[in-house]
Amino acid sequence: MDTTILITIAAAALAGGVLLYAFLRRSAGAAQPAEGSAFRKFGRNIRLRDLFRLAALIEEAGKDFYAKLELKAANPETKKLCAWLAEEEEQHRLFVQGHLDRWRVLGTHLTEWPVFLEKVKQEGFYADPPGENASEEEMAAFAIRQEIKTAEFYKLFEAAFPEEWKRSRLERLVGEERSHEAKLRAAYPGVK
Repeated sequence: MDTTILITIAAAALAGGVLLYAFLRRSAGAAQPAEGSAFRKFGRNIRLRDLFRLAALIEEAGKDFYAKLELKAANPETKKLCAWLAEEEEQHRLFVQGHLDRWRVLGTHLTEWPVFLEKVKQEGFYADPPGENASEEEMAAFAIRQEIKTAEFYKLFEAAFPEEWKRSRLERLVGEERSHEAKLRAAYPGVK
């Protein structure tokens, strides 16, 4: 067979592979929640990438919050726990951001993103933390609630995006958020 023909075939196969990769990369982030999913109540045009963006925001806020709780914590062991939890939240953020980085960059929808965030706040998934004057116990109670809500948020992915749930290994995040809740409850046994 002529070398020119082999090179042409190889180039065509390579180009086809690149196009397929680009299509798959783009389409994963553009996926919409399955019909009947709990995520549908957040908006008609919510995409998987929007949920991953929200997850990154949740994890970043968690990291910042645990750094503040560490400063307020009276017990040295609790301080260590808060420092560790801040590191865990950063690892979660990097994990989620890694998924976002695989997809073609698209900005948020200018009118729908703020509405989406407001609905998510109403559900408690991205709640505002207690103020600067909050007690350590109030902060701990907030942290426990947020760990519960974050685990629920990641669990919603299973029904909304079953394939992505498996590929992304989001069940790991659910388990880690529940573990964080248990550790906080052990550190703050009197907090409900």
